[in-house]
Amino acid sequence: MRRATGVFYCLALLLHGCLIVDAAKILVYCPSISKSHILLCAKYADLLHNAAHDTVLFIPSYSTPLDNFDGAKHAKVWRLHNVTDAYDQKFDSLASVMEDSHIGFIDRLRYDVDFWMEMCEDYVRQIHRLQHLADYKFDLAMFNDIDPCTPAIVRYLNISKTVLLSSEAIMDKIAWDLGLPLLPSYVPSMEENPNHDRMSFFERMSNAYKYFQSIVVHYLQERRVLHIFQEHISPDFPAIREIIRNVSLVLVNTDEIFDISRAFSPKFVYVGMIGADNNVALPKHLDEYFSKGKLGSVFVSFGTVTPFQVLPHRIQLSIFNAIQKHPDYHFVLKTSSGGSFGKNLESISYLNITDDNTTAQLFCDVPNVDFVNWVPQNAILNHKNLKLFVSHGGMNSVLETMYYGVPMVIMPVFTDQFRNGKNVERRGAGRMVLRETVGNETFFDAIDEVLSDKRYQASAKRISQLMKNRPFKPEERVAKWINFVLEHDTAEHFHLESNSLSFIEHNHFDIVFMFLVLPVITIFVYRRFKSKSKQ
Repeated sequence: MRRATGVFYCLALLLHGCLIVDAAKILVYCPSISKSHILLCAKYADLLHNAAHDTVLFIPSYSTPLDNFDGAKHAKVWRLHNVTDAYDQKFDSLASVMEDSHIGFIDRLRYDVDFWMEMCEDYVRQIHRLQHLADYKFDLAMFNDIDPCTPAIVRYLNISKTVLLSSEAIMDKIAWDLGLPLLPSYVPSMEENPNHDRMSFFERMSNAYKYFQSIVVHYLQERRVLHIFQEHISPDFPAIREIIRNVSLVLVNTDEIFDISRAFSPKFVYVGMIGADNNVALPKHLDEYFSKGKLGSVFVSFGTVTPFQVLPHRIQLSIFNAIQKHPDYHFVLKTSSGGSFGKNLESISYLNITDDNTTAQLFCDVPNVDFVNWVPQNAILNHKNLKLFVSHGGMNSVLETMYYGVPMVIMPVFTDQFRNGKNVERRGAGRMVLRETVGNETFFDAIDEVLSDKRYQASAKRISQLMKNRPFKPEERVAKWINFVLEHDTAEHFHLESNSLSFIEHNHFDIVFMFLVLPVITIFVYRRFKSKSKQ
């Protein structure tokens, strides 16, 4: 009854928004970076479609295996195929990245700065293929913050109002571009950084260094993108920072209940967990898998980007050891498609990854494990027999798991996943293990601790209750704020004045000079003058 009431409320809200604001043409711009990012964009597109807006989900093809996947249930979907081959080629090196024990500053300068540039140049050379988007005269465009080329593409389309879709918590460079002060003393940097807001002296040093890395890497990315657009489009093309600065809103894909408290701009709107109460039915065979286990079931998934077979062998063996040593729990392990899994393999697949036969061979004599290659994750996390989720710590997975009150063991792989994992620990809802530290007993120790200590489950349930009882639903926030932006020009009104300050002014260096350095100089000059007078 409560769920039905919530659904009715959301429908009434959307209808109310439709009556107030005329239908607008809205572009949701979403390159096919990964399945999870497309799904997130599709949720926004469907929500705004249901609010009676003319909404188009536009997907330029970066990842070939995702050419036929859009995730949208209601919104119109337009695609642009054969954009670039560079993205798929870059991910050929994924296995070697997983073997790296540490991604340092030099690695990021070599890898991150260059990663998107070939794709961006390929795209810009054929930008005439986007003329139909410009001709459609969209009233508002929404775009994500992953691909640094995207803001410039949207700017080229000359759409008057823009909204940035943050795929995770607030990125360091987005906060920097919007003039938001960030204090590394208590705000952990977003990328490759296993810290939370309670840091020791050396952790604060590391956090400041990670923050510096992030700003420099993204600044260099934006310089490279700007050069491409000024060379191919116009020598007067605006800086990427100016494009970001002039967005009307930033829709942040996290929940203030889970995220770390920090200073924020009025442009930031927390909208994590859109579509949480989707009531997806669980297929019969999946219900049977997760109903097994004397003490419950455990779901193991490291996301679509890192299927089990690309994990280093030592990590696979550590997970194998943990499953063997917990015979009273039934494990459901997410792998890629195909191979000789037989009746244990879910047949639905959106990614044509090389068939995984090695995992079946590894677990051939282990009775308490089943394999899947795709699941309706919300339905799985809401299963009454699920006791633990072992994950990579992607923002969507973490938010969904916290929403349903399931403890976690997280092994981060990329970017914000380290911060997410540490924040799960900070909230007392799970454990994080770093992949460079994984040995034979690592996953057994972490899984055994979280399953046996009831405090983890209690903390996860407490966070779940807070998230479910927030005063405003994320769907309500998205619908009302987008309608507000369509009616009013908010970009300038919500500017932080810090955007107009120089680095010296922003950090009070001029005031420090006035009150500390200048008196010292005055005293020194006075003494020199007095000394000469005596002489």
